[in-house]
Amino acid sequence: MLIDFFYTLRAAKLPVSVKEYLTLLEALQAQVIGPGSDACSLDDFYFLSRITLVKDEKHFDKFDRAFGAYFKGVEMLTDFTKEVPLDWLEKILQKELTAEQKAAIEKMGWDELMETLKKRLEEQKERHEGGNKWIGTGG
Repeated sequence: MLIDFFYTLRAAKLPVSVKEYLTLLEALQAQVIGPGSDACSLDDFYFLSRITLVKDEKHFDKFDRAFGAYFKGVEMLTDFTKEVPLDWLEKILQKELTAEQKAAIEKMGWDELMETLKKRLEEQKERHEGGNKWIGTGG
């Protein structure tokens, strides 16, 4: 997938070298962004690829257009309307939660927890980071 992205940038007349492309791949392999880091989004990949591939700010506009054309619609590939399997969610939560949090969930019950989660997702209209009510990166 990324080799096609590289060729898209070259077709857009961006002076992107193989060395810069390999630097991007090394950063991805080192999990500068992605599963091993705190965030994994298309925005993160955009900034990482721009900083590794574009060496002169006069090319930022070309890069933005090429990036947008190549990744158009990528964020919508996942269907978030489908139900998450309960056993999958339980396994993840067992690894992530403290004993106190697990006890609170058992007291509340899985059905009530899922209903509360669903209601909050419907009410929430924006991205959220931190806090203790809304669903987000640290909430």
